[in-house]
Amino acid sequence: MATGTHRPVTEERREQVLAAAIEEFAEHGYHAARTAAIAARVGISQPYIYALFENKLVLFLAVQDLVSVKVREAFAAGWRESEPATDSKQARLSAMGEGYRRLMADQNLLRCQLQGYAACSEPEIREHMRALYMKNFDTVRTLTGYDGATVARFFATGMLLNIGSALDLPRDYVFTFPFS
Repeated sequence: MATGTHRPVTEERREQVLAAAIEEFAEHGYHAARTAAIAARVGISQPYIYALFENKLVLFLAVQDLVSVKVREAFAAGWRESEPATDSKQARLSAMGEGYRRLMADQNLLRCQLQGYAACSEPEIREHMRALYMKNFDTVRTLTGYDGATVARFFATGMLLNIGSALDLPRDYVFTFPFS
């Protein structure tokens, strides 16, 4: 293990595997993604993935956790970047949406998140994705102080934008966040 300011090699490899898994799961989904392909992307052996993650499901859930953390961080960054003294809550919510939109410009993150929802026929994935969605929802509700109906509209708009982005729809086919 490295000492001082360097993190252990295992942790660095774990992060590399997660980054490669985001790409693999984004491209192929949970069922068709192969851990051998993830290992090849990182340049490690497939058994090393199983030293880091118990199985493909655990890896997939860890990837979804990472994407969800990035979403919450994007919401919080958008909220912080707006001017609380001069902006309305509505303008600050719109800034949160812009923070999310910047994050989702990374097509791998966007598609990986959508693949998480697509794999919800698996009960364990469904429960995990449900918990992550609720955590993201509650984060927005807590930051903004808005009621559940307003936050639900915010999320509904975000899901529409996700689909529009995944399909590369022209701007005329998707609307902007209704909070601008």
